[in-house]
Amino acid sequence: MAHILPFRGQPTYDLEVAGTVRTLPLIQVAPDTWIAYYYSLGDTEVIDRAARLLAPKVADCDIFVTTETKGLPLTHAIATYLGLKPYVCCRKEIRPFMLSPLVVRYKPITAKTEQELFMDGRDAMKIKGKRVGIVDDIVSTGETLHAMEELVKQAGGKVVAKAAILLEGEEIPDIHRLGILPVFKLIPESNR
Repeated sequence: MAHILPFRGQPTYDLEVAGTVRTLPLIQVAPDTWIAYYYSLGDTEVIDRAARLLAPKVADCDIFVTTETKGLPLTHAIATYLGLKPYVCCRKEIRPFMLSPLVVRYKPITAKTEQELFMDGRDAMKIKGKRVGIVDDIVSTGETLHAMEELVKQAGGKVVAKAAILLEGEEIPDIHRLGILPVFKLIPESNR
C-alpha cells in the first residue's frame, strides 16, 4: 500500500517515530513529487529508541549486515542491546584492506547510475552458515536491502530478519519497521 499525501506548498512534515517527533523538510525530487527528508546520522535519541524497539524483533539473528554509512549507528545500537552481537558493514567501494571481496551490482534510489556493493571476504567467512539480520535506517525501493541479501547469499548465510527505522512511501511486509515516511504528490487543480 502506498502512503501518498497531497502536496499543497507546505515546507515541512511532522514525523512521529520511536516516541519522538521530528519536523522534516519536504524536498522536491520530481516535478510533482516531494519527500520528507529524515537524516538519521547524529540523532542519538531516535537511534537509541529505535534500537530498543527493533532489537527484540531481530534477536534470533547470529550476526547483522548493514551498509556504510547511515545504517551503522542503528546496527551498532541493536547489536549492543542484544549482548554485543557482531555485525558486518558492506562498502560502496573496494578498500585496500579487503581480501577476496564479494560484489553485487544494484541501483539505489539515491544514485543516478548502477552502483556496486562489496563485502570483505573475511566478513563473508563470519556469515557462512549463520542466521543473518539485515539492518538499514530508511528503506525506499528496497534495492540496497536486496543487494545486501545477495551478498549474504554469496557468503553462504541465510537472511532471517530485516529491520529499518522507516520505510519510504510503500509498505514492505517482511521488514520490521517503526514507521512510514509518506511521499507527497502535487494534486492537479481539477482534482481539488
